Amino acid sequence: MTIAPALAVVLLSGPARAFDPAPERPDTPALSTAGTDGAMSLWRNPANLAFDTDRSYAVLYSQTLDETAGFNFAGARNLGPLGVGASYRTDPAGEGWWTVSSGLGLMLGRHFSAGTHVGIQMPEGSSNNFATWDVGLGWRPLSFMGFSAVAQNVGDPAPELGVESRYGGGIVLRPIGDRIYLGADYLFSNIFQQQNGQTTAQPEGIYELTVRAEPTDGLVLRAYYNQDRILGGGLEMHFGRHGGGAYAQGGLGDEGTPSALAYAASSTDNDRLFGTGRRVAGFLVDEAYPYQPSTGLFGVRSSEGYISLLNRIHEAAGDPSVKGIFIHLQRASFSLAQIEELRTQLTEARSEGKSVVVYLDRSTSNAAYMLACAADKVYLHPAADLNLVGLSAELQFYAGALDLVGVGAQYARRAEYKSAPEQYIASESSQANREQMNALLDGTFTVLTEGIADGRSRSAEQVAALIDEGPFTADEALERGLVDGLIYPDQVEEKLEELIPKGNLSLGYGRRGQMQGWRAPNEIAVVYVDGVIVTGPSSQGGGLLGSGGPQAGSDTIVKQLLLARRDPSVKAVVLRVDSPGGSAFASDEIWRAVERVKAKGKPVIVSMGGTAASGGYYVAAGATAIYAMPSTVTGSIGVYSGRFNIEGVYEKLGVQVEQYTRGRNAAMYSLSKPMDDSEYAAMDRMVANTYAQFRDRVGTGREMSEEELDEVTRGRVWTGVAAHENGLVDELGTFHDAVSRARVEAGIRPRAEAALINYSNSGSRTGEVARTTVRAWVTPDLGVVLPPELVMLETWRALQGDPVWALMPYHLELR
Repeated sequence: MTIAPALAVVLLSGPARAFDPAPERPDTPALSTAGTDGAMSLWRNPANLAFDTDRSYAVLYSQTLDETAGFNFAGARNLGPLGVGASYRTDPAGEGWWTVSSGLGLMLGRHFSAGTHVGIQMPEGSSNNFATWDVGLGWRPLSFMGFSAVAQNVGDPAPELGVESRYGGGIVLRPIGDRIYLGADYLFSNIFQQQNGQTTAQPEGIYELTVRAEPTDGLVLRAYYNQDRILGGGLEMHFGRHGGGAYAQGGLGDEGTPSALAYAASSTDNDRLFGTGRRVAGFLVDEAYPYQPSTGLFGVRSSEGYISLLNRIHEAAGDPSVKGIFIHLQRASFSLAQIEELRTQLTEARSEGKSVVVYLDRSTSNAAYMLACAADKVYLHPAADLNLVGLSAELQFYAGALDLVGVGAQYARRAEYKSAPEQYIASESSQANREQMNALLDGTFTVLTEGIADGRSRSAEQVAALIDEGPFTADEALERGLVDGLIYPDQVEEKLEELIPKGNLSLGYGRRGQMQGWRAPNEIAVVYVDGVIVTGPSSQGGGLLGSGGPQAGSDTIVKQLLLARRDPSVKAVVLRVDSPGGSAFASDEIWRAVERVKAKGKPVIVSMGGTAASGGYYVAAGATAIYAMPSTVTGSIGVYSGRFNIEGVYEKLGVQVEQYTRGRNAAMYSLSKPMDDSEYAAMDRMVANTYAQFRDRVGTGREMSEEELDEVTRGRVWTGVAAHENGLVDELGTFHDAVSRARVEAGIRPRAEAALINYSNSGSRTGEVARTTVRAWVTPDLGVVLPPELVMLETWRALQGDPVWALMPYHLELR
């Protein structure tokens, strides 16, 4: 028996009763228990509060259309999965009834939620107050089908007032996605009757059919019917973030009391009946934008992720209703590669005929200005300076200082370009390190100057000459043509009106989600390798005061990759790598998981961010395809190992050490003495073996010969451009280019729907990338910025216990 006939049997088999309007909850338009999201789900099925956590509201007024002229006024608001509401109703006798409601929905799995609702009921009269309690479940296992179960007024709290328990559930079908919802619900309750001085309960039930159809954006039709021939219908119109509707319900024949309902409710920003005119998509860039942002209690997002911001701008670039894009740039905490990705979206918007305007407020760094130069117009705060000063890199060497305090350092490395140990064993850079450092700065400076030159109609040589004069005051920047005007924030909208006449500015464009919980027909899992690669779980901020930066834990990433491997709806994986490397062992664990995903027939496409070097390249080496940005720092295919000894410190302090061992190299990791030749040889052998394994992973994944490997390995650091020229990456492209490649490799049709999904650090599914990545707890941002020396100490702490490291020799940021 299929689902639909089985449901029909259930609906038609039970006894029926005509439910009177529930006195303990407000009248609502036709809502199903399985498909209703937003604020009104508080009263229908609180589990659905967890599916759609975008903030929403609803205000309703209904009135009976008979001689009683009773009315009901209600309002509800949800903040994430938390909902609150209040309502007031008059009965036929004119007596009032207040209800105050609160509800909570929680995700319990990939597409499963549970929720509860408590109503404080205050009928007229001083001693009539009581509480009602609802519980609900929601399950949306397929893209076109969802189920629900509800228990309302658990425990028959006030049957004498018509408040009885109701139990049941429903199903909703979405044959063409969000355009139409077909719902069927069955609810039954105990009807209490007095017979021969005894109270008996007789279960009686009723089925309800609901339809929600959206034939065009911003226009919604609703219909309702139940087995007692109660029929209802309504119309909604939405105008961006707000909408309203009217709904009427009555019986066929003499059944039921006719009533009318008017209501206002929030809607998505793009849900507009009459279009938007000359719409301007506005973005306030003022956060850190990590890959996996923290969220507060119950999953309420406290920040936005970088991929979410990138997706919103990408959406605006392709939205035909958007005629312009405005970016208010207060903070540009992006890598140069991320700046390039954001610039690509703005360039695509301009190619579609959209005007792009950037306002530089507090952040006027190299990175901020390079992003701004992708716009048609750049404006600067009159009191700001333009800190366009070029690039600098500083390497520090500690061998002399270590000698002074009596600390020795011994390191084994492969190969000559793997220069990280040099800062502890030498007083200056080797020739190989100078060579790669200068090449890296040359490549990065070229990206910077050419990016600015392209946006400001100058040559790269002219931009380089201007950089030599920087930084600039606001007036100097305007005089040299680096900006198009000086304005204060309160003058921005006036300026936009000049540039895009009759433009409708939508600040926070795209910061709303679609209906959550529904499985898409095709899904692409996005997995992040963000930060230093370590064994164990991932974390967003470790070390001193949580300021040590993110750590990419192999346990977490392997779990996420294997979840994507098993999930039948996931057709491909995009592995976003922004990591300087770390533990060679942890990197190999992630590499192996990538191989297992590929063996399942699912392509893995790597999208490199600002840095994907050493272990960051190791995890990418076996991917189906690798994408990088021109300025991505990658390569560094080499490893090293070593340790310090404090024998000299002990001597200065008069500390005597006695050592007892069993085994020739048992004390090779002791801090009290340097390694002898046998111990050093043992360490060197481990480094050689790990390096050979690393080369093998690269050679196999990139189909390179030994001679070709010699040209690109040996620890050499490359820019994305150089890596592409040398065969280490397949294409220069953005995150969205990698997604497009994933679709092709997975055989997803060009016009077919495909959702980007990801997983939390605990391994649970968290929805679409464009909205948020849910984490269990907030990592506090205490505003502490560690100096580079302490960042390296945090890296050592994170890697303790891993004998061989695949880690970049230095940390680079564009500011």
